[in-house]
Amino acid sequence: MMMMRHMETKSSLISQLQAAGIRRGDALFVHTSLSKLGWVSGGAQTVIEALQETVGPEGLLMMATQTGDNSDPAGWEAPPVPVEWWETIRETMPPYDPEKTATRGMGRVPELFRSYPNVYRSQHPMWSVAAWGDDAEQVVSGHTLEAGFGPGSPIEKMIERNAKILHLGSPLDATTLWHYAEYGIDGPMKPFGCAMVESGERVWKTFEHVDVNSDPFGPIGENIVKRKDVKTFTIHEATCYVIPSDTWEPVRHALVALRSWLSD
Repeated sequence: MMMMRHMETKSSLISQLQAAGIRRGDALFVHTSLSKLGWVSGGAQTVIEALQETVGPEGLLMMATQTGDNSDPAGWEAPPVPVEWWETIRETMPPYDPEKTATRGMGRVPELFRSYPNVYRSQHPMWSVAAWGDDAEQVVSGHTLEAGFGPGSPIEKMIERNAKILHLGSPLDATTLWHYAEYGIDGPMKPFGCAMVESGERVWKTFEHVDVNSDPFGPIGENIVKRKDVKTFTIHEATCYVIPSDTWEPVRHALVALRSWLSD
């Protein structure tokens, strides 16, 4: 049996976060890959509490708690489902409930974080976020279908708070805050569908929204993390970054340039 040769504790994580320049009172949008951090004593709970103790209650933590299962089955690819199931799924999918609906593909840390004491989760039935700390309830409020990741969303509120983007081993294309860059640049629209509660009733809701797509964020992010104001550090196999929130602006410029190039 292979022996584990790397262990992290809450105190070791706090020390490394502080060495990376994270301070009490900071607002952080956090992305994690627990497996890449090595063997963490206490797992996801330890990661969450290390983050909380580093920024303190005067700080603010936010994580994406998206629910990709609550979407139109016509677009499912991993895995797809038979066409003859689609209408039944639309009729029977449980509506989004911020207290009960599990995340999908977000990882063990956000899944635990969403149900943590004093954590507030937003009402968006597909692209919710959860927050803890200073003014967390207000920050996640008003997260409508129309807002998505754009104006009026918790994402915009985090930008207004000058939040730092923290990656702990997660890929750059998971940078939720950069979706804000996709608004206002005449990008393609796309139909979406999800189950939600409207006027006290469960409904299947269809709506048009910006076709959010994180695929370009990886290569764009590789250039952004070379900036002098980005802190890069390593925990075990996890490449970690502390990135300023204002990087959404160069992401937008890069997206515009990419779309122009593709259309030529």
